[in-house]
Amino acid sequence: MKRFLILLWVLGMLVGLTACGGTAQNTGDTPPPAPAVETPKTQAELEEEAWRQEPAYGTTLHIGYNGSLCQVGIAIAYLKGFFAEEGLDAELTRSGDGTQEAVSAALAGGKIDTTAGMIAGWLKPVTEGIDLRFTVGLHTGCSSAFVLTDSDITKFEEGQTVGFGGGIGGVYHNIGLVFAAREGFTKDQLIWKDFGDASALLGVLQNGDADVVIVSDQIAEKWVKEGLVRRIYSQHEGKFADDACCVLAIRGDFYDANPITSKKISRAIYKASKWVDASEENKREAAQLLLEQGYISGTVDYAVELLKMFKFGLDTATAERSIYTAVDEYKQLGIIDPDINVEDVKKQIWRPLDLE
Repeated sequence: MKRFLILLWVLGMLVGLTACGGTAQNTGDTPPPAPAVETPKTQAELEEEAWRQEPAYGTTLHIGYNGSLCQVGIAIAYLKGFFAEEGLDAELTRSGDGTQEAVSAALAGGKIDTTAGMIAGWLKPVTEGIDLRFTVGLHTGCSSAFVLTDSDITKFEEGQTVGFGGGIGGVYHNIGLVFAAREGFTKDQLIWKDFGDASALLGVLQNGDADVVIVSDQIAEKWVKEGLVRRIYSQHEGKFADDACCVLAIRGDFYDANPITSKKISRAIYKASKWVDASEENKREAAQLLLEQGYISGTVDYAVELLKMFKFGLDTATAERSIYTAVDEYKQLGIIDPDINVEDVKKQIWRPLDLE
């Protein structure tokens, strides 16, 4: 019996040693825990972090809007929530009477951060000191050259008087000069007259004070519908059909300090412009919204007809070509300083963005 107990004790010791040895061996073979691997941040996450460091982050952005159909992308970005989708708190801000001078002053004085405007109106101010960055080509169209319906005039001819509003060197004078230049005329071969109020230009034609007038389509299309005038040149037809008329302009100091905010503003307005362009149904909804808000006057049908004339949400190549061509033409026409370095101007004002 004693021998049996000793045998059991020996067997127990052997089993214990084997178990201990196995445990030690297994522990030795187990690799140490791998260090935690940090997942690289996505480009969107990195951009979000950088955006939070910008001075404009979390502030109310002042978007210039003065009620024209040309700026419909801005109004729709606000009313349809495109700004909100970008995380932006935006408000629409009027710039005095909406003239080029008033809008330029609002930008220069920091009253607004950005607005939409016509290339024909911006190029002279940006070469004379106002600091702007163009980021988006918003649409084609805007203005046309009109004659009386029963006139025998079909094109510019030397010695004609061309009427416009907005002042010598203003938007419509500049558009007229480009119309003429592309038809092979120098500015001195035509007589240019400013009649101040654009709405009076129908009377100017009827009174024989001008042979041709340059007018916004938003004003003159009703004269066309009434059978009073017809177009001989237009920014939405012929040689001009593929040119950007209006661009988004952002205050230079704002853009430089807030590049991501500027991109978000641009993308919201670009997407809104593309939405308008997508269908007649969208154009009708846009017109209805603008009328309900009191941003425009008239009827939905009239606004839709105007919106159908323009192409909204232009690609980067179209916007760039239009801006660069305008800079070259304006120098040749003497609208901007003929001694200016056009390449410097182009680099200063154009900031193309990937907005898709």
